[in-house]
Amino acid sequence: MTQDPQLPDLLPAAELSLCLSRTFLAPLAGVTLAEAQGPLLDDLRSLAETLPTLNSERLDALAQALGRLTNTQQLILGYSRLFLTPPAPAPLNLGAYLDGGLMSRSVPHMEALYHRHGLERDPAFHDLPDHLSLNLQWLAWVYSEAMESREAETDATPALTDVAIMLHDFTLPALAGIRCKAVEADMDTTTHCWRLLVELSHDQLTHDLARLEAILPPLAPQAIHTPERPDATAAVQTFEASEAPREILTCRTCGETFQSDPVLAEMRSRLVAAGVSADHLAVCGRCRDGHDDSSAMRPPGSGVKAWQ
Repeated sequence: MTQDPQLPDLLPAAELSLCLSRTFLAPLAGVTLAEAQGPLLDDLRSLAETLPTLNSERLDALAQALGRLTNTQQLILGYSRLFLTPPAPAPLNLGAYLDGGLMSRSVPHMEALYHRHGLERDPAFHDLPDHLSLNLQWLAWVYSEAMESREAETDATPALTDVAIMLHDFTLPALAGIRCKAVEADMDTTTHCWRLLVELSHDQLTHDLARLEAILPPLAPQAIHTPERPDATAAVQTFEASEAPREILTCRTCGETFQSDPVLAEMRSRLVAAGVSADHLAVCGRCRDGHDDSSAMRPPGSGVKAWQ
């Protein structure tokens, strides 16, 4: 069988994207500290031989950061402090950094790329299509699709072109914003491991795009474009200055009533306007680190331990 010698082996990158996809769904996917310290680190170490971003220094730093946590509650607390609890400094919805809002102009473009490759959002996944986790799962899916094309000796260029456009126009610009905010908000042991995982994601996807651009030279001037976008910091601050009506909500975890703050009010308002349920956001500050919703996306299938 003759294979294109220029096409890099993207299966290790697909495996890593699946690992990170589930990790960034930690509260919903039921990720435990034992899983993060065991199967997740094992997967990363097994991929280190083929992915230069997974160097020993980075893996040791992540292992040490996870080792400083004493239980799963601390792991989820750090996640919640960075990504979830309003006013979350580093929300994981890419549109917040690309366009300054939820369900904004970048989201339909991302969804079009999802659908082009047959990836549909699980109805049980209670978040928007621009969530980093869903984006990472799509990348893993299309990396695998490109490798299947190589094995079948068919043209992988269309799939790789879509990946390059997604990375260049959407994923990496937003991840740069998430990384910046995560670094600024990394204040204690509970948040540090999440900062490291964000940095790993950004560095690996940057490496992926560089490899693709090296074999797709016509792509840069013809297909990739960078839309005008507001400053990432200003985009996130639009949530904090929201004038959306405050609500008295009943916490879906403990049953106590509480009042939404500006960020939560804005998030709920935009989700409802987009026709997406906002019920999962009705969680008070005391319970925000203990989500019991175990629903998650369905992965395309993988041998990595983190998905078993």
